Amino acid sequence: NVPETLDVLSKKVRLALLTMRHVSRENIQKELEKLGIAKYFHCIVTALDTPLPKPSPKAIVTCAERLGVEIGECAVVGDSICDIRAGRNAGAKTVAVLSGIFSKEELAKEKPDLIIKDVNELLHVLG
Repeated sequence: NVPETLDVLSKKVRLALLTMRHVSRENIQKELEKLGIAKYFHCIVTALDTPLPKPSPKAIVTCAERLGVEIGECAVVGDSICDIRAGRNAGAKTVAVLSGIFSKEELAKEKPDLIIKDVNELLHVLG
């Protein structure tokens, strides 16, 4: 249900994709196009765009700047400890998703603003 969720979310908020993979934005764009979800993202940031990996806030700040929004208006949604730390370090709201390798307890130790089972729950959170 991820494409459907992205479709609804992209009509309410501007979405960015942040990856610490060392590939170009163009390559990520092509991958997203193959998956049929490229149209939902307003911004893509990769490890090539920032010298510091997560949990540095630099990549998240870069996303906010490219979207033209204040960092306090942003929510970082991720499934790793580094995602939550980076979001908090940047000053964004943080949403931990239980879809990765980390347990609820491990993610909760990072004190995210919200913990959800999967990204579909964002639809209920955002109304």
